Amino acid sequence: MAIPIYPYHPLRSLAANLWQVEGTLASGLPRNMTVYRLPDGRLLLYSVVAMRPADMEALEKLGRPAIMVMPHDRHGMDAPFYKRRYPDLRILAPEPRQARKVPVDGDISELGELGINAYVLPGTTYHEVVLELPVQGGVAGVALCATELLGNLSGLPGLMGVLLRLLGPRGGGLGVARVVRWREVSDRKLVQAWMSAMAERIDLRMVLVGHGRPVIEDARASLRRAATQV
Repeated sequence: MAIPIYPYHPLRSLAANLWQVEGTLASGLPRNMTVYRLPDGRLLLYSVVAMRPADMEALEKLGRPAIMVMPHDRHGMDAPFYKRRYPDLRILAPEPRQARKVPVDGDISELGELGINAYVLPGTTYHEVVLELPVQGGVAGVALCATELLGNLSGLPGLMGVLLRLLGPRGGGLGVARVVRWREVSDRKLVQAWMSAMAERIDLRMVLVGHGRPVIEDARASLRRAATQV
């Protein structure tokens, strides 16, 4: 069955070895794919977004797609699209025996051998995978990559903007949306402790989210404020 291709923008460079594709679902909800080039030149894909042939070719010019991380129990709609195009793509996820839209080859612990700290968010219910990605270019540091817990969706127009003002993070900006908190957060104190600890890391350069704009400036301050709003 063909997988629909929803609107998206071409690859955007965030660092020498890091890119995002910003798109939207049929509802108008923004969504992102993160692309990370490993030290050996292969690509890691996180929260994939199906693209048209010319943009898939642009992706392949960055490196060979080799690893796909299933970032969340509810984020996998375009995974079969990538597995069909790249049959040798190695799929990693927590709890590999859990049924997903594509067969899982291994656990996210494998990423440690590639210099990436990968783990399931504490205090949540959907096995959301967080990646701490070492970034190159400019001032070296870490990009914190999450999917659903954190969003940055202020200022959207129309009905979606109204809904997000009602259901999004308190105060807008980077934060945990009310609807995500109700559905996903099982232990608020653990979530707050994790966010606060990450905000204190002097090597934190940016926060990447599954829905909304990446936080590239004042990432630590933004995350520290978000922790108080959970």
